[in-house]
Amino acid sequence: MSLMRRVWLLEMLRLLQASLLVAVLAFAGCATTASTVSDRLYFGREIPGGGSVSEAQWNAFVAEVVTPRFPDGFTVWRSSGHWKGDDGVAVSEDSCVLEIVHPVDAASEAKLTEIAQAYRQRFNQEAVMGVRTSAKQTLWRR
Repeated sequence: MSLMRRVWLLEMLRLLQASLLVAVLAFAGCATTASTVSDRLYFGREIPGGGSVSEAQWNAFVAEVVTPRFPDGFTVWRSSGHWKGDDGVAVSEDSCVLEIVHPVDAASEAKLTEIAQAYRQRFNQEAVMGVRTSAKQTLWRR
């Protein structure tokens, strides 16, 4: 291979490397992680051994446990759920879903864990299910 050809190939290789570096740096800002998420926690209302969580008990739980941790707001709705517990038995029960849109941070993570643990302990629950999705929050105000 001639010297001229080698010089040309090296120059093309440098140009290609520079182009790849520019492309990587340009697209680095495009790969973003969600800064806001929506967490849904699912709370079964049946109490193992009998009975169920009443509206008054649920409302007290929300007032005492949820509201102090997320005072900026959240949504609750009633639902009917089906799941299989550790014993393998399928259960259908009334439930409540709590949805909270919040920033991704350690403090919010800790608060969600505290809410789930408090419910499990207070009402002798086997589990509280959580589902997280990325969110783009928009708030229309006057």
